Order: sequence, then structure tokens, then C-alpha cells
Amino acid sequence: MSFAYTKKRANRQYSQGKQQAPSITSFRNLSKILFITSMLMSLVSYWLPSAPLLQTSPAPLVQLLGACIILYGCIRLEYAFSNLGNNYSPLFEAYLPFKLVTQGAYSVIRHPIYLYNLFVSFGLAISSGSGLVAINAIIGLIFILKTIHLEEGYLTKNFPDYHGYKKQTWRLIPHVY
Repeated sequence: MSFAYTKKRANRQYSQGKQQAPSITSFRNLSKILFITSMLMSLVSYWLPSAPLLQTSPAPLVQLLGACIILYGCIRLEYAFSNLGNNYSPLFEAYLPFKLVTQGAYSVIRHPIYLYNLFVSFGLAISSGSGLVAINAIIGLIFILKTIHLEEGYLTKNFPDYHGYKKQTWRLIPHVY
């Protein structure tokens, strides 16, 4: 997953030919810190359970469940990325997409990449049993919800079809939100 993101963000190729959109700049460094620390704390927790990580010892079945959630999130992320094509830009440095994507993962929910990133984040928390990883996932969720609000505003403004698309799809979680 980290290799896929690194490749997508290499040389800022996602910004070529696109107009800058409003974004939450404070999340740029924070998102990297959250991602790296969550990955490291998860790896450390598998081998060295310790109190500083707010560690619990999840049962092997719970760890397996968390790993399955991570795997599902990664697989679905790749599918959402393939649907998005060259319209991708990271949530902390947004660019107006070339076109409105409404097929594939985007036919049901408007923000599948955010949803599947949350699957990975919370899957890490479940599989590692680390309270700090769970806190990182919750902080990520808060920023994602703020970003969705911001993103939907500029997409509605720049794509006349977006209003109708919003009526046909769920924002993040089908049948819930």
C-alpha cells in the first residue's frame, strides 16, 4: 500500500494539468506522521507488546479479523484507484479532477478511497491491539470527514452533474452516511 501511494505521489504527477483545489494543509505532515507511526507501532506491537503503546493482547482470531480488514481495504483501494485513473490527488493537496468519476467503486459511494483507507487504519488498530494506533485512526477519520465536506463543496461548484450524483450515491458508508 505504501509503495502504491509513493508511486502515485512521485514527482507530484497527480497535479499535472490540474487546477489547485482547497485542501487542509495542516494535514499534509500529520497524515504522513499518522501513517508511518501506525505502521511502525503495529509492527512493533506484534513482537513487543508493551504498555507505552496502550497495548492489549488481542486473541489470534481478532488479529486475523484485523488482518482481513486490512487486506480487504488494500484490495478495494487498488480498485478505487483504477476507477479514478488520473483524477487522483491526495486529500491533503487537492486538485480539481479532469472529470467526474461515477463508475466502479464510485457508483455506490462518492469517497471510496477515504473509506478503504479507514479500513486499513482501523484494521491495523484491531490486528495490533494498540490503543495508539486506534487513536491515530480516529484522528485520520476526523480529518477525512473535514476533507469530504470541503471536497464536496468544490466538486458541486465545478461539476454541474455532481448535485445529481450526490442524490444517487452515499457519501462514505452505503445506507448509513
